[in-house]
Amino acid sequence: MEKKQEKINQIGFIVILATIVLLNIFIGSNIKQPIWLIQVILSIFILIYLIISKINKKQNIIIKSKIDIAVILFMISTILPLVFGKQVSLDGTINFILKYWSVFGLYILVRNIVTDHKKIKIIINTVIGASIIPIIFGYDKLTLNIFEPFLDFIGAVKIEDIRMISTFGYANTFAAYLGLTTTLAISEFLNSENKKIKILYAIYIVIASITIALTQSKFVLALLAVIILIFIIKGIVQKRISKKWIIAGIIAIIAFFIYFFIAIQIDKPLEITEEDHTCVIRGIESNTDYKFEFDIDAKSDKTYDTFEINIVEVTRYFSEKTIGRISFSNFTGTKTINVETNEEIDHIEIRIKNKLEQNITINELKINGSKYILEYKIIPEEAVRIFTTFNFKNSSVWQRADYWRAGLKIAKENWLIGAGGNTWRTLYGQVQDYLYYAKEVHCYVLEVLMSFGIIGLMSYIFIIAITIQNGMELLKNSKQNTKIYRNILAIFIGISIITIHSLMDFDMSYLIIEMVIYMFIAIINKEDQNLKINTNILEIIITAIFVIISIGNILGFIADLVEDETGITSNRIAPWISRYQYNRIIYIENNQIQDENKIKYIKQYIKNEPYNYQNIMYEIMSNQIAKDPKTEDIDYLINVWKTIPKERKYEISPIQKRAEIMLEFAEKLIEKPEQTNRTKEILEIIQEEYEPNREIILDYRKNREVESITKFKEEYYTNVYKKATEMYKNIENKQ
Repeated sequence: MEKKQEKINQIGFIVILATIVLLNIFIGSNIKQPIWLIQVILSIFILIYLIISKINKKQNIIIKSKIDIAVILFMISTILPLVFGKQVSLDGTINFILKYWSVFGLYILVRNIVTDHKKIKIIINTVIGASIIPIIFGYDKLTLNIFEPFLDFIGAVKIEDIRMISTFGYANTFAAYLGLTTTLAISEFLNSENKKIKILYAIYIVIASITIALTQSKFVLALLAVIILIFIIKGIVQKRISKKWIIAGIIAIIAFFIYFFIAIQIDKPLEITEEDHTCVIRGIESNTDYKFEFDIDAKSDKTYDTFEINIVEVTRYFSEKTIGRISFSNFTGTKTINVETNEEIDHIEIRIKNKLEQNITINELKINGSKYILEYKIIPEEAVRIFTTFNFKNSSVWQRADYWRAGLKIAKENWLIGAGGNTWRTLYGQVQDYLYYAKEVHCYVLEVLMSFGIIGLMSYIFIIAITIQNGMELLKNSKQNTKIYRNILAIFIGISIITIHSLMDFDMSYLIIEMVIYMFIAIINKEDQNLKINTNILEIIITAIFVIISIGNILGFIADLVEDETGITSNRIAPWISRYQYNRIIYIENNQIQDENKIKYIKQYIKNEPYNYQNIMYEIMSNQIAKDPKTEDIDYLINVWKTIPKERKYEISPIQKRAEIMLEFAEKLIEKPEQTNRTKEILEIIQEEYEPNREIILDYRKNREVESITKFKEEYYTNVYKKATEMYKNIENKQ
């Protein structure tokens, strides 16, 4: 029995290491085929591991102490919205359950297998070594694009950004991840006695630190700087760092700051040969007069104006207004633009148009008499941004505050058990104070509260609290062994970086981050195995749940591979994947297939995923019903219009389209005398929605429209309302 258990443990350790490597190759925040594959491998293996361990009569595999109870409570909280029918997204909720329980599978494996320092050291070095993969992908993405065919093949995230984002697609999370791996590398550097190995760790630390700098993630850079400083101070106190290295370090830091302060004073002329060029000016005050003086050298062989400089005011609501403009042709000298900012300004953009792509050079810019550098000569602009743009007026700060405010509104309505996976993506448009697009709430604690309620949040807090308690105890017990102490301290600090950073970002939306964090949580709690009660029944129940999780992951993976005649993912294999029903209905509509199941498909889609592509669905459904008006179908559509809010209340075009669809449907129904009362119900919806929607349409500051366009759209919407009102009165008069 012992030999069989040891063999399955060895295989399990290989699975853990392979998972770490695969996660670094297949990075992305969205569930895709490679991510499905990792979840399939993990869930199936943990199921096999649990069954074999039970056959071998091994006790307390899943529940060893209070930390395991806290983790299990968190995993159960992911299921509760589905059990009680409170989920706002069936697809998102089931995918979240499958993802989190796959993470739980890795946690259980590490908890049972990684019990000695030798294995911990192997895991640390695997994490460090595997992180080189996204680093290479990141530099390749910025330069040669050698790996682009491979990244396309695996479906990696493809987002263009001037910051270093690698295959994460998001610079801040990439920086947080490298903050963890760099901390681990520092501990291994200090532990290593082999000079060649020490040099390799040093090279990694330098490259990873440069990569973090290129992400321009100020928070992670600050945290990493503090951590490195702590390690240096400890090294000095313990006399492991010689005086010459201390002096060299101090000289290097002083030299850098001297260089930096000199470099930010030296500019060069801004030469523009492309058609459009934008310069962002931050630190602009509201309700203030500004005088922009441009020293220009513009060469054009045309007599008409070929160059244009626009001063565009961008507000905190992302609305834009051109507050100053000049145009010219061949010119050498100074051009002046006087502007006045408004109350809600965030920043100013200088947009230069070079219509014929000729030559224009801005030698100097003065704002209210003071020189403003548009282009630096001896330092990259990205480096300047890292050290000069962090303040509480920065848009990235107050935007998060807006997201959190909206998230709290959602959490208030779903505080007990949450609303399931993808709660934020599904609901934020209905509670936002102005129009913005944000796939994530940028706060993991708030995401947990919205998605899994107070039960999920409290269990997550218990996980962190117990880990801190056990981590401090483990550090205390390992002080006699410096190497073990450093490794545990590095793990503790590394996961703290991500945990703290995730309070204001969405690092935990990435499977790689979740799995690495729970893997290290299991390691920190490795000595906490003091539970004496019999947990066999509960462990059998959890094993049974893993049977369902394994089947779900397999079906999800297969469904993502199989396409039907419409060219979309088949939902017959995994019925909960209904996010593509829209595509199926569009296919039926475009190919003019008179499918009697069309309305059934739409009902299924609206019921499961009600907030996507609403108007297109409503239009197809109303047109189909109009061909054969059945009372139950009409009642269903009216009920949907009454009960399902608009996806985003500040989007103007959908507001207009919604009213237009309802009016057209009412005009078709009016020909059916038996449907008169239902026609009146539809017209009443248009009338009831008019005043609040009209205010939204006219609030051009918050709906990101130009003032003149909002007035035009308001007139159009009002005409629809007037037609609906007139039609309603005519029906009333006839009755």
